Amino acid sequence: MKRDWMRALRRSLTAQISLAIAGVAIVLVAGSGVAVSLLAARELREGAEMVMIANLALLRDDLEQAHFDLGREPLRLVRRVGLQLGILHLALLDEERRVIAASEHFELPLAALPARPVEVDALPAGINDEDVQQLTSALGPLTRAWTAPDGRHLRLLFARIPVPAGSLAGPGTRAVLAVFALDQTKTRQIVHNELKVFAITLLVGAIASALLGVLIARRIVAAPRALAAAAGQISARPPKERLSIAATPTELIESTQAFNRMLDRLEAAFERLSAFSSDLAHDLRTPINNLLGEAQVALSRPRSADEYRAVLESAVEEYERLSRLIEAMLFLARADDPQAAIERRWVELSRLLECSCGYFEMLAEEKGVALQVSQQGPEPARQQVWADGALFVRALGNLISNALRYAPRGSTVMVSTQRLEADGSVLLEVSNEGPAIAPEHHEQLFERSFRVDGSRAGSALNSGLGLAIVKSIMDLHGGRVGVRSAPGERTVFSLYYPGAQNRK
Repeated sequence: MKRDWMRALRRSLTAQISLAIAGVAIVLVAGSGVAVSLLAARELREGAEMVMIANLALLRDDLEQAHFDLGREPLRLVRRVGLQLGILHLALLDEERRVIAASEHFELPLAALPARPVEVDALPAGINDEDVQQLTSALGPLTRAWTAPDGRHLRLLFARIPVPAGSLAGPGTRAVLAVFALDQTKTRQIVHNELKVFAITLLVGAIASALLGVLIARRIVAAPRALAAAAGQISARPPKERLSIAATPTELIESTQAFNRMLDRLEAAFERLSAFSSDLAHDLRTPINNLLGEAQVALSRPRSADEYRAVLESAVEEYERLSRLIEAMLFLARADDPQAAIERRWVELSRLLECSCGYFEMLAEEKGVALQVSQQGPEPARQQVWADGALFVRALGNLISNALRYAPRGSTVMVSTQRLEADGSVLLEVSNEGPAIAPEHHEQLFERSFRVDGSRAGSALNSGLGLAIVKSIMDLHGGRVGVRSAPGERTVFSLYYPGAQNRK
């Protein structure tokens, strides 16, 4: 049961915040109360000590004026003390601690007295708070508390008054012992009542601070709950609404902005997925409809062998296109797997370039475009790249195919490489003199089924997945893909292959 309660407490921010606020409030109030109580107790003790020491000084002066006539003066002096201050009692003792005179209500057993009295010689002529503190520092505690059997609380002062030679006390008397007893029962009762009030106040304050903590905690977690509510509304399509930054606490603005950016990315991803699904459906429907139409026409009446052969040859072209499309889709699906592994190793760069470019030489001749390869850096024939050879050839082939498709007749498609760092990082660039690509399309070029012109012209030959495959290949290599294009300049697609120790 206790573990369940602790587990629920750790999981509830509202409970933790409210308990923290209540705990801090209790500690502050309790600490303040204890400090005030200790200060009040010290003030009461010092006040009682000052009263008794002042009366002790007066008693000393009166005995000196009476020449220590212990036959008549003690009784008058103790009665005067009792009449002046009813809660202060006095007893005069001889050096053997026998009672010479005592107040009417002095009922203190002599066994309760301290072992050593305070020497009156140490008392200054005038008594104030600072004198009491100095005496306490020099002599130690001046008084002690004692509780009578009837429940009264008394503070005792035991002092020794030296008797000078030649006094009326007689030659054998060297000192008189004075015992003051200040009744603090009513004062203690007041303090006790104040402690009760403080305890009740502390309890009420703890409850109030806990309730206030719950309100504050709920207000604090309102923004995270709004985030959770917004996250709960994400279904097949993300919500169009965004969390308001103006109504968000300062501490959660960054999280709210990140959440809104995530919704923006989700919405864009959903839109791309929807567009891709539509394009894919169209790309699949076109060859299937062609195949179906040709088959239906061929079966509508008896045909010759040559006619059936022509239908089959046409169908083979459509089948090949479908096969390429499906193969591209499967490759992208495998590339999206975070656990997808590729076989990277050091491969001779010149061999890969020769293999890739040789495949497109005949196509370049047909289009009237020159295909030129350039390797920059020392010893081009010995340059290597840390890559999966088959994927390198496929990425480069897609870029060359794309460059040849848009290169005007009589122009040149350039394939250049440059070794950037000693660890083997390689920058590969493929450029042509085709039409410039608008800057707003640069990031979208590598999305699946994206076409710059937005139409489906040429879709029979181009599925829009070539550059998406290039980007997936570069992601698998930990590299980067980029494009530069401006009117009047060559359009350049770049691939950055990091070295074996410099994958980013």
